Amino acid sequence: MLTDYKILEIENDESAWKSGSLQGYITESYYNLVDAFGEPTYSEPSGDGKVNTEWVLRFKVIDNDAEDPDDWEYIHATIYDWKEESPEVARQSAKYRWHIGGTSHMSDDVVTKAIEEHFSR
Repeated sequence: MLTDYKILEIENDESAWKSGSLQGYITESYYNLVDAFGEPTYSEPSGDGKVNTEWVLRFKVIDNDAEDPDDWEYIHATIYDWKEESPEVARQSAKYRWHIGGTSHMSDDVVTKAIEEHFSR
């Protein structure tokens, strides 16, 4: 498990999807997420109508103590709204509580770290 790591690359790509579940939340504006990760991977309501806006992300990360530069791994995460009346509820809010999905708590961690790093530049 990574504890002290560096994000090498972030991909916003539907092919990066790995099934997962809720791992945490982040409170941000839609515009901050677009600034950090690009346009959402999906911006139309899902087939079941539960999600209107979603980023599907793959983070290439490496432990800061790694001796081999090829010793990186991928962490998958999704950021999405959940069961809102319309896409505008999340997209127009100054601070919206977005869901973070993934396969481990690292999904939540890399999203938070990426946003902090993006806005501290």
